Amino acid sequence: MSSSDKDTGNNDGGLGPAQILAGWGEALGTVATEFLRPVRRLLGRAGADDVTEDGALARAARGFPLAGALVGIAAACVFIVARGFGVPMFVAAALALATTAFASGALFEAGLARFAEAAIAGGDKDRALDVMRNHTPGYYGIVIIVAVAAMKLGALAALAGTARAALALVAAGAVSWAAMALLLHVLPAASTQGLAARAGQPVFEQAAVAAALGAAVALLVLGPWTGIVALALAAAGAFKMFWFSRRMTGGVTGATLGAAQQAAEAGVLIAVAAVG
Repeated sequence: MSSSDKDTGNNDGGLGPAQILAGWGEALGTVATEFLRPVRRLLGRAGADDVTEDGALARAARGFPLAGALVGIAAACVFIVARGFGVPMFVAAALALATTAFASGALFEAGLARFAEAAIAGGDKDRALDVMRNHTPGYYGIVIIVAVAAMKLGALAALAGTARAALALVAAGAVSWAAMALLLHVLPAASTQGLAARAGQPVFEQAAVAAALGAAVALLVLGPWTGIVALALAAAGAFKMFWFSRRMTGGVTGATLGAAQQAAEAGVLIAVAAVG
């Protein structure tokens, strides 16, 4: 494998089974270091923007659903503890969702807001990229964040039982983070700068393992029928972001990843609430 192939995560021959199965801890650590603020603080890099080398996320794509599942488990623990103290379902759900936002420093929520602003602004590729680089969301982006948060909060609060809500949080985390790995694989970076450009494009095997792991977690914790519905709604939400991103910029950006994660997460929670 050439050095350039190694950097971007692309190669003609792909990865063998031994390479895919090895290094799970390193893959999880790479993803967690990039996206999880508590991990950055532990490493003393809380204020750093670029914490992983170019292509590292592509090579660690199978770690995305693992990191997402850990975030879901943390949120589930907060939810269970809150309910154990008699906190109302709605408030416990809000605390759980706040935990997921805290874990990433609201990175994905901010990405959703910037992506929404670019979608409503219109214009050419340069205009869309310029809007998505703006770290201060406008009114439209804020409304979208509130709307998506309300959907997730309502879905969680509507679930009958603490255990069901906790499992839904774990599934939503794994599936939504796996969606980001898939998006990085199917679309090139829209710009030569930013998170997506640094991440690189995962090879098919990496993306496939990430997708399979996310799906396996959903099916395992939610059951076959609910899991299938949850995966379908998550895929629909993420695909919408894929379609918009390809139309606006021809590729993926960090804001696109955040929008896809939020859409997939909402899809899973809504599906669990609808199916029961």
